[in-house]
Amino acid sequence: MIEAGKFYKFKITRKTDLGYMLNDGEVEILMHYRQAAREYEVNEMVSAFVYFDNKGRFCAQTKDVLATSFKPAFCEVVEVRDEGLFVDIHTSKDVLVSSDSLPYKRESWPLVGEMLPIILKPKKNSLVARPVNKEICLKAKTGDVIENMTYDATICLTNKGGYGLVTKDFVFIFVPYIMARGKHRIGELVKVKITKITDTDVYGTLIEVKEKQMVTDEEILINYLNDHGGEMPFTAKSSAEEIEKAFRMSRKAFKRAYGELYRERKIDFEDNITRLVK
Repeated sequence: MIEAGKFYKFKITRKTDLGYMLNDGEVEILMHYRQAAREYEVNEMVSAFVYFDNKGRFCAQTKDVLATSFKPAFCEVVEVRDEGLFVDIHTSKDVLVSSDSLPYKRESWPLVGEMLPIILKPKKNSLVARPVNKEICLKAKTGDVIENMTYDATICLTNKGGYGLVTKDFVFIFVPYIMARGKHRIGELVKVKITKITDTDVYGTLIEVKEKQMVTDEEILINYLNDHGGEMPFTAKSSAEEIEKAFRMSRKAFKRAYGELYRERKIDFEDNITRLVK
């Protein structure tokens, strides 16, 4: 049975004004001439990728595609709409990544032009895509990483515990929120340092070395103050839980950055309220 999102062997049975008619012995599918990798002869056997046209009908192409329903790939985000975003897999029709497969907040969605790691999923009369997860990466992995080394990786998912990242070789890396600073979005390319490798998982951090991170943490506090009218209900005496929830950083890192800002006379505090010094 033919299913969209995969390659199949077909015989070219005839040519029409629009294109080649492909037949696998059970179904006949049109392949437009512009979707053919080259010119073909009647009775020639070809390997063609099957998907759906704009009317929900099977169509095919022998030109290369980036992703299939069993092979993930990094695909460019070409459009963002309320219902989701569209990625280019090198077919005549861009593929939808539904909002159901993306974070609830639009600010955490990829931007147009970014490369999103996706895999295809056939639905009734349509073909959709979704970001890769750990299980998909385990099957597609083509390389490895080393502890304490830093790699480029793309954020592919978020959950209650942290971020899921994937390298160009489809190594899946989990970064707990406590090991990140600020907010990140799906599709964002980041640098991640590998902190631990087990038989089943790879963990990483987005935190820079202490001296550089101290500046970054200071900027986070200043940005927070600017976004909240120049004051915040947090001081060096705030609890670790409050700090982690608001800033996604440890109390130790918060106090270090807070103390530096106070020494530089950029902030002041009174009655458990911190204010920017103008």
